[in-house]
Amino acid sequence: MTKLLHGLAAVLLLAGVSAAWARPRLDSPDPYHNQAVAYAAVVDGEMIWGKNVDQQRAPASLTKLLTALVLLHSDWDPNAWLDVSHDAAHATHPRAGLRTGDQVRADDALQAMLMHSANDACLVLAENAAGSIHAFAVRMNAMAAQLGMKNSHFVHPCGFDQDGQYSTVNDLLRLAKAAHANPRIAQIVLQEEAEIGLASGRKLSFHNTNLLLGRKLGVMGLKTGYTAQAGHCLIAVAEQSGHRVWLVLLDSQRRWTTANRILTDAFTVAQHGSPLLQNAAYVGH
Repeated sequence: MTKLLHGLAAVLLLAGVSAAWARPRLDSPDPYHNQAVAYAAVVDGEMIWGKNVDQQRAPASLTKLLTALVLLHSDWDPNAWLDVSHDAAHATHPRAGLRTGDQVRADDALQAMLMHSANDACLVLAENAAGSIHAFAVRMNAMAAQLGMKNSHFVHPCGFDQDGQYSTVNDLLRLAKAAHANPRIAQIVLQEEAEIGLASGRKLSFHNTNLLLGRKLGVMGLKTGYTAQAGHCLIAVAEQSGHRVWLVLLDSQRRWTTANRILTDAFTVAQHGSPLLQNAAYVGH
């Protein structure tokens, strides 16, 4: 736990997590109000558009960013061979294709979890790290508290719909910044395709579920999610011409169209020196 807390302090420093995210500016027109149940667009540290940013909602597989942080700030050995349990091998879709009795490298499982949102890889990682889903969730909530995610609680590392599993747009922004500050996470979420090898020699190939990658200029990740309760969700980060945009969408029926429009308009605001960004209080790049 000491190592976890020391590592977390470094994450907070690198991420520049602020004491609180700004509220959407009242003078900012919001053309996206009906495109998601809850969302926020942050340009160079200022939230320029947002809705229901503190409403507690199911976070779906966006949760896996927190799972990754917990793993990477504990006794992490990327080259360790992890056993695949029956439960992990029979996890719900999406899956990497792991089978009962397989052995997979920890870093390869991490790639599958973050890129393809693979639930079988997620369960392998959590089970091997903590012995049980419940024990791992305890670690998740400890880290969430350290990150300042005051309106979140986690029960399952893969983001399954369960009582007591919830987060908010503001809290997920904090999580996204901390996760992207980790070099390994940032590297993984930027990949479009990957292939891993199991101890048996069998190969598994998978793609990144983030359809913005390779299609939207400047997009650098981060994570997609979907469950029946959460709807279609997305966290994205992108950079153009020295400006950075963070986007969180929760329960957006037209996720990719909406994300593309918001990112395009957010960069237009940034690059044309909109009054919305002049003399704005800096929240954190």
